[in-house]
Amino acid sequence: MALPGEAFRMGRALRFTSREESIQHELLTNLIGVGSYQDIHDVLEPRVLQLCGADHFALGCANLDGSVGLQWTSRTTMPLLQRYSEWVTNDFVFKATLAQPNRVLTTPEMLRGQTLDAQETRQRSVEAGLDLKQVMAALLIEEQQGLKGGLAVYSERDRPFPERSQRLLQWLVPAIHRAVSHVQRIHAQGLELDLLKAGAVESGALLVLTSWGREMVRTNAATRLLEKWFARSDRTPQGIPKAWVDRVAKLARLPGMIPPALLEDVRDENGEQLQVTFSLSTILWAGNPLWQVRIVERPHWVREEWELTNAEREVAEGIYEGLSDQDIALKRGTSLLTVKGQVRDIYRKTGTSSRTQLIAEGRRR
Repeated sequence: MALPGEAFRMGRALRFTSREESIQHELLTNLIGVGSYQDIHDVLEPRVLQLCGADHFALGCANLDGSVGLQWTSRTTMPLLQRYSEWVTNDFVFKATLAQPNRVLTTPEMLRGQTLDAQETRQRSVEAGLDLKQVMAALLIEEQQGLKGGLAVYSERDRPFPERSQRLLQWLVPAIHRAVSHVQRIHAQGLELDLLKAGAVESGALLVLTSWGREMVRTNAATRLLEKWFARSDRTPQGIPKAWVDRVAKLARLPGMIPPALLEDVRDENGEQLQVTFSLSTILWAGNPLWQVRIVERPHWVREEWELTNAEREVAEGIYEGLSDQDIALKRGTSLLTVKGQVRDIYRKTGTSSRTQLIAEGRRR
């Protein structure tokens, strides 16, 4: 596989004519800052047709909603491509370009000795009122992100596209790849912002997951808490707690009203508490519901600024548990007089005067 966006190098360096340089310069300039797939198509179509001596142009891009397949844009070939997903696996163009991604292939290279008239693609083009006899095409694929897009130019002539047209189109592949990635990045950022707004958080800890556990949004605060509370072995390779992935999958399968207990999760450790709530997002992705996971950490109720000694912290924990001074003394194996003195020191350091006030002050964060 060629590197993402890297043009396949064919033989000696390609020298451009002044006309070709002018068209390429205009094309590359206009691709900067495109905001939609339609924009990319509109920039490419007239210039690619000129450069390659083609009759038709089509651009396919990965669906922005995450669904499988490509979203095709073409001024002239949509009668052929509008139901492409139904027969894509029988298309000789798709099969050949999938085997050699990021490389522009011509009809002879794709057919490899087979006849064009025997291909379903040719039959469908005729039925669609298109006399497509030659094609150059490429699929844009990244190893990490998979299928990004595809492009195809068609000719109604019997003669295959010349090698120069193939090399000119190949030269444009990196720029087309960057433009497609730019639009996808803009959409992803907009979706993330929408999800964060829907979650009504700014700096809070929030995850947004699909029903199968794919992460759509994660705030920095969430990352910090996940790394603190969950061992690496308890998280997926993406860093999501495995128990939460299982929980969301279970919630997605439940019909009707969901028991409130399943929408909450609490973890206690060393006097601290992690409170988690699961809720449906108001935003759909690829037609599927998304799940918001809000995470709140409740720190230990004994405040660090009180500067209690270890012994005083143990006594304070006893007070928090509702034990009497006598019970605390028995539990700690010390005298009642000692515990009473430690309680007075705790009140003095915390500025409180009763058990109820002490606990209330600790909880007030």
